[in-house]
Amino acid sequence: MEFYFLHNHYIPAEVKNGIHNVESVIVPEFYPELNNVYLGNPCHFNSVESYIEYVVQHGYYSPDTLYAIENNRIINPKRIRETLFKYKEIGVKIIQLYCGADNEFFSNKYGLTCEGKKLLTEISDAGLILDLSHLSDVSALSMAGMFQGKMIVSHCACSDLYSSLKPRSNSLTRGSINNLFKRIELFGVSFLNDIIAASEAEINSAQILKDIVAQILFFIDMVGIDKIALSPDYIDTNYFSKRFNTELVFPDTLMTQNGLILLNDKMSEFFSQNDVIKIFSGNVERLLLSS
Repeated sequence: MEFYFLHNHYIPAEVKNGIHNVESVIVPEFYPELNNVYLGNPCHFNSVESYIEYVVQHGYYSPDTLYAIENNRIINPKRIRETLFKYKEIGVKIIQLYCGADNEFFSNKYGLTCEGKKLLTEISDAGLILDLSHLSDVSALSMAGMFQGKMIVSHCACSDLYSSLKPRSNSLTRGSINNLFKRIELFGVSFLNDIIAASEAEINSAQILKDIVAQILFFIDMVGIDKIALSPDYIDTNYFSKRFNTELVFPDTLMTQNGLILLNDKMSEFFSQNDVIKIFSGNVERLLLSS
């Protein structure tokens, strides 16, 4: 069985190691405390280049691994074009505009800055993919209306399935998804309770798994089987639980290869094996190979 995820900060050992091939687009991490979990060493990196060189040399990821920049503050606004073309050479495929905090390119209140408009132009010119994750419904629709290149929402959920109907940082309404999907290449469904669970404080693994299946089925009904991917968003849950003062968890079953096969079996109850392959690997492979 092949797995190709659209968005992760690392791949946990029990997910990575086994008889099944697990690949993912990886988000470079620059902070030692997080890399102590992700890489087993408290490495500090001051550039995307140094991160990629290290993880490949030390065998954490293969030389053909592809990357996504989630925290775009690493991009020098005075050297955007040069930086993006360099990134592309070393395996970066995706640039995220916003990750929950204002940056030099985008403000949650005011939208794109002058540097942000230039960033969008240069992302398009470099043939990279723009990620609309973490944007509000209004901002996501606005970016989709002005950006000319390929776009994804790499890790998300639909807020219409939340029990409170209250939007979260990585959610979009049904109406927004309906207005976006013709311009979006892929929507990635997360495994993290804070994003995916119907109840905002849900920590029961069995229930979170049910919510993941419900979100996958909902998105497929909305946008079609060819526009759905899996994006666990594996992170250091202990660190981010403390940072955001909440309890972040992944379903226990999806922290192993056997659990991923269980999810595959659940999807096979609804779809043909060819369609299940699209969800688990094929759609991501198609997107990355065509970009």
